[in-house]
Amino acid sequence: MTPVPKVLGLTLNFRDATRTAACVRSVLDDGAAHMLVWDNSDDSGVTACALRTALGTDRRVSIEISPANLGFAAGVNRGMEWIAKHHPGAWVLLINNDARLLRGALGALRDALLRHPDARLAYPAIDQTDRVSGTVYYQRWLGLLLTRRLPGSVPHPSGCCLLLNTARIGPNVFDEDFFMYGEDVELGCRLSREPGTMLYLPTVLVQHEGSASSGLGTPFYEARMVAAHLILARKLALGPIGRSGLLLGHGVTLTTRALVRATRYHSLVPLRALREGWRLAHGEDPLMLRARAALPRHQH
Repeated sequence: MTPVPKVLGLTLNFRDATRTAACVRSVLDDGAAHMLVWDNSDDSGVTACALRTALGTDRRVSIEISPANLGFAAGVNRGMEWIAKHHPGAWVLLINNDARLLRGALGALRDALLRHPDARLAYPAIDQTDRVSGTVYYQRWLGLLLTRRLPGSVPHPSGCCLLLNTARIGPNVFDEDFFMYGEDVELGCRLSREPGTMLYLPTVLVQHEGSASSGLGTPFYEARMVAAHLILARKLALGPIGRSGLLLGHGVTLTTRALVRATRYHSLVPLRALREGWRLAHGEDPLMLRARAALPRHQH
């Protein structure tokens, strides 16, 4: 009989103790043995202190203060390494700090992974108030997110909530060339080459607010989204010719998107984000450079 693994929760916090505390409680209430909060706030421990106050003296919670805002991908990877060191063999439930795990979700996700020996992760449906989303398909030529599979598209789970079988997937889950957004698409593209490695449970729900930390429609959000698509075009291309084609296709889509959003919201922010996103995607990201400088050399 396969032993039932211990499951730890992992969430990243960025200056939002209230949402993070609610997320932590939802995961612990559903049966997680422990919860790690990786604090990316980069505010000299102010938010971490507020979070400790909100959570009280619960010994099932650990808060690690990052040396800098590492971004989502690197923050998750460092959190995974901490869990592997302090709780070897445990599986990890990765969840956004603005999400809430509903009762029974953790057990269902764990049971699904136990039943499928080739699976590396399981993910639920996500209730975002106005819609419920599950598997999303990324059209690699144009950078479109679709709800059904079309030619040139690959499936990926949302990084909002994933149960990870750490023995099969390892500690470095995400590609750290992504600061924020796009890392879950790259993960899905990588795993989709091996059928059966990702399990979708449509009856398990997670409530997700969405973009609470980054601020939907802000200059930060718009520029990071552009950068993520351009990095994906580079990552998913097959050879130099393919890379040129993907960059051209993504360029058309991103320009059209910016024009539509600028018209809809009567704002120049989406248009300015095109230039800024290109700069960020090509190695001129001050946050990424600072994050890498804060890490030990072997973790770059």
